[in-house]
Amino acid sequence: MGWLRKIVAYALAALSVGAIAWCVAAARPVTTTVPRPAPHSPSLLETYGFLEHAPPRTPPELTTEVTVADATDADLAAVPEGKIDERLRQMKITVVHRLTLDSTDQQAAILRSEGAFPDDIQGFTDRQLGAVKAEDTAVLAATTRLAPVLTTSNGRTTIRFTLTLLRQVEQDALPRLDFLPPTATGAVPERKITVISPQWIVFRAERVTPDREGAGRLEFTAYAGPAHLHLAHRTYGRPDATQQDLFSWTPVLSVFTAIALTVYLAKALGPAWWRRMSNRELAAGAGLCAVALTFALFMADMPYLGPVILFGALPVLALRHARRVVPGPPPWTSKDALLVTGVGVLVASGMLAWSFIHGQVPPATLAVGTATAALAAAGSAVAFGADLGIAVLVARLAAVSAGVAVGALALALWVRALMSGGYFPPDSVRLVLALCWSLIPIAGAAVATRSWSRTAIVVAVLGSLLLLGWPTEWLDTGSWSVQPDQRPPESPLPPVLGQPLNEVTRGVLGLLLLTFVLFVLRLRRLGADLAAVADPAVQATVLVCLMVLYLTPRTDADSSVIDLPLPSLAITSLVAWAAAAWLLLGPRPEIPEPASRLEHRELIRQALHRRLLHVSEQELYRLGRARLGAGEITMEDFEQQRLALDRALTKDPPHTETAFASSAGCSPWQNGLAAFVVSLLLSLPFALIYGWPSGVELTSWVFDSRFLVALPAFGFVYGYFYPRLRGTQPVTKALYLMSAALVTELSAYIPSLVDPDIGGWDKLQVLAIVVGQVALVCIGLGLYWEWRIMYVAGEPWARVRNVRSVRSLATPVVAVVIAAGTAAATSAAGNTVDRILKAGSSTSQSAP
Repeated sequence: MGWLRKIVAYALAALSVGAIAWCVAAARPVTTTVPRPAPHSPSLLETYGFLEHAPPRTPPELTTEVTVADATDADLAAVPEGKIDERLRQMKITVVHRLTLDSTDQQAAILRSEGAFPDDIQGFTDRQLGAVKAEDTAVLAATTRLAPVLTTSNGRTTIRFTLTLLRQVEQDALPRLDFLPPTATGAVPERKITVISPQWIVFRAERVTPDREGAGRLEFTAYAGPAHLHLAHRTYGRPDATQQDLFSWTPVLSVFTAIALTVYLAKALGPAWWRRMSNRELAAGAGLCAVALTFALFMADMPYLGPVILFGALPVLALRHARRVVPGPPPWTSKDALLVTGVGVLVASGMLAWSFIHGQVPPATLAVGTATAALAAAGSAVAFGADLGIAVLVARLAAVSAGVAVGALALALWVRALMSGGYFPPDSVRLVLALCWSLIPIAGAAVATRSWSRTAIVVAVLGSLLLLGWPTEWLDTGSWSVQPDQRPPESPLPPVLGQPLNEVTRGVLGLLLLTFVLFVLRLRRLGADLAAVADPAVQATVLVCLMVLYLTPRTDADSSVIDLPLPSLAITSLVAWAAAAWLLLGPRPEIPEPASRLEHRELIRQALHRRLLHVSEQELYRLGRARLGAGEITMEDFEQQRLALDRALTKDPPHTETAFASSAGCSPWQNGLAAFVVSLLLSLPFALIYGWPSGVELTSWVFDSRFLVALPAFGFVYGYFYPRLRGTQPVTKALYLMSAALVTELSAYIPSLVDPDIGGWDKLQVLAIVVGQVALVCIGLGLYWEWRIMYVAGEPWARVRNVRSVRSLATPVVAVVIAAGTAAATSAAGNTVDRILKAGSSTSQSAP
């Protein structure tokens, strides 16, 4: 490569960098987010707006009347019973907008002819009249909006819009009413707002100058900015001092849970994993990041520390570890580079379009700078790669360089908008964080499979996008154009499930989910060998998975009860750990394991033969007395039959019954998967009682879905570690499993069971339903396992469970009785029981 070509290449590269710096220097903070109108095909309501016609003879007038009152029984008649908590306060908010304009105005004509009701009534009222939101409240029912009513008199038309909000708050809650300005171009700039609250007091008003103020009534004029009113109920009084407990179980349980998870996580990895230097370095780095992240998660005055650790340090640490562990270089090709560059250019084009629409950079400067940066980068790549001698490779290198330049320009403008204090697309931050976080699962998949996979990369990126934002969040109309005072929701500290979670909390929950998935895959890999049943690392892995599933009780984002911080009530996780350890750990009798299904069949036949001999011996002693007394047999005949049975019993192996406690010639993973599926099918009907999973985003939804697989996870333990469980018969082992699962499930309802405000009959119903579910699943699993053992051996189930025997029918009859009792308790359950079961520890949600 000649010196002249080097000079040209470096000069073009410097020119590309200079073009990017020029655009960044010319950028200015975005002070308004109202984009300049672009040619499109709007609806009639947008086409014939206020600015599209001649000014009316009299300016339009807009008045808003808001009535805040306690909800009555009639107001709550349509609310599902399970959502109403008698301990909380229900409120009804009625909003009436009155838009008065000339009868000849086109707006009234359009509403009469086309109308916005019912499809676009919410969007129309929010854009043209301004949205009214109730913050720090929980939704009881969806907002109802009546059809607009038009009245005309003396050349003036009044359009009345009415909407009703039903909310639920704590007794000492201080809800907030937000009056957002209209966002439509040409909307009424001035609004007369009247707030009537006979049972609520407006104790704080932001950006409000009252026109008239009295007891239970406030009138003011709102202009272009938003207004906020803070309310307090008339019966609520804040005490000067509150009695605080000197001791709280929440931090103690949290610390114990964290210690137990850490210890068993270390044991689950196994000694061989810890002997590698790269793994020890990864553990040390991850530990430091975890400590710093825990500190940042609860410190509101250090908002940037958490994102830097979670989305910067951890991905770099994971990639470094994967690069050292995965053998060989990544198998990427130039086509892969072109594909990634194309995707990056599409994302960069979106950011550049935002900069153009909102005037961050002058259009001419942006166009010239983008073209110069891309062309100069491509020219520099051609100059540097001319020695390759392959035109196709040089062209691809130039295309990739041009795409990198465009991406660098978009990234620089995004950072400038982020740091300048002006507006910026809120979802752009989420997008960048999602792409950074996706490096962690990409590295994890590479380490788990010892290879780099394109499929794993695509799945990791899509999963990260869903983790950081639900599809409704990404597609929200305001997610890429922040309106004034339209701030992103604040996540409470400590984080609370059911309320909007910030990106750091979502990322942490994503790491927990990723660890759980990797551990399940590890159980599948190790479960191919029967020796895994006695492996302490495998047992520790299962304990970690159970503790994650029972980390906190479930929540319902659509219900409103007491807030549940994430670290609290970890007693359920600790009880699951203790119960599973009781099932698995400790000495067990030696059980001969069949090497194949044929050997299992021989063992089962020996066990059935020995059972037949025992039954024959019992029948001989039971009937011998009568037959001897009746003279049907002599004493010599009786003794001859007894000795023959004794000799037959002596010839058989003494422990043939252990054939029903073996793995049936199947691998632990096969047994565990079969038990998990059966337990899931048996527990699915109870989802109708507890409610289906819900959540405001993917993390909340996945976290809430744990209750569907928590009890089946005990079924997985039953199948995976079946030879190690206590007992020698399937049903006996299932009863031991029921004891462990029942204690764990009941521990989630300790706050409700000890609550003095809940009646004894309600507590008894909760106990009946929970006990019925656990008993039905465990006993059903035991009966299925008994059938499965016989099926694998090729023997009919009737040889061990005879329908003509009362003793054999006892267990199935008990299962049917339990199912009937659970159904009866469910049908008789009242509002309190329904609330405890569906959202025993739910969180409140702020919603408009």
